[in-house]
Amino acid sequence: MAERCSWRTSGARRRLLSCAIMVILSFMAAGPVVLTEGIVFHVANRCPFPVWPASAPNTGHPVLAGGGFLVPPGKSRRVAAPATWNGRFWARTGCNFTAANGGAACLTGDCEGRLACNGSAGAPPATLVEVSLHADPSKGSSYDVSLVDGYNLPVAVSAKPDGTGKCAIAGCAKDVNAVCPPELQVTAAGAAGRRKAEKTVVACKSACLAFGLDAFCCRGAYATPAACRGSVYSRLFKDACPAYYSYAYDTTAATATGCYAQEYVITFCPSRWGDEEEADGGRDAQM
Repeated sequence: MAERCSWRTSGARRRLLSCAIMVILSFMAAGPVVLTEGIVFHVANRCPFPVWPASAPNTGHPVLAGGGFLVPPGKSRRVAAPATWNGRFWARTGCNFTAANGGAACLTGDCEGRLACNGSAGAPPATLVEVSLHADPSKGSSYDVSLVDGYNLPVAVSAKPDGTGKCAIAGCAKDVNAVCPPELQVTAAGAAGRRKAEKTVVACKSACLAFGLDAFCCRGAYATPAACRGSVYSRLFKDACPAYYSYAYDTTAATATGCYAQEYVITFCPSRWGDEEEADGGRDAQM
């Protein structure tokens, strides 16, 4: 500033107002503030059973928190990330790492039988949170939830604080596993809350994953929004989870864009189980 602010004058109040205006103008002249110290994801579990969240970075971005960790019911985990991180999060269920013996350790979302995925992608079907962070507020960060490869758990995503009012993606209105048709079902015995011998649906494949046809996968002759219009299977996903991508060219999906916050909350089982209303879903576990 060209002039120092003095507090010891007879016009102290006038002087204080003048200094405040000068400070505000100096920040406006400098342009928008850019995040340089990174952000925090609060990964919360409101399911009545443990989940093992995992993350995988896009090319050129670092692995977060080893790529995978346990979050007990009602708890959450703080995960630090660079302000420009790009990648995906998902939840694994029904994991037993001591009995994996080199094979799959989790009933859904498994990453080569390891607790720490270390950047490896999870096995579909699994509900994916796709994230693209930007440090520059003029661009803003974006994220969405995708069922393009299938579903295993509902998830909600939000920003703290959400200054735009458009950075929240809600969970599901129905449990997709409960309405999944037999040809898309992934079943397992001994899933959470079930008897060991009782088989239950633990995930629901997308039509692309189940059948591999171009018409379902939006590729080949169907690789445009005009040609790939969804199917009876994608409409089943959309009915249960209106905010999620039900297939590759789902134009009705909710994509949070222009978001700019230092904290984001990813909550598995956000409303179907549990009575908590806070977005965190529980107390953060220590790193």
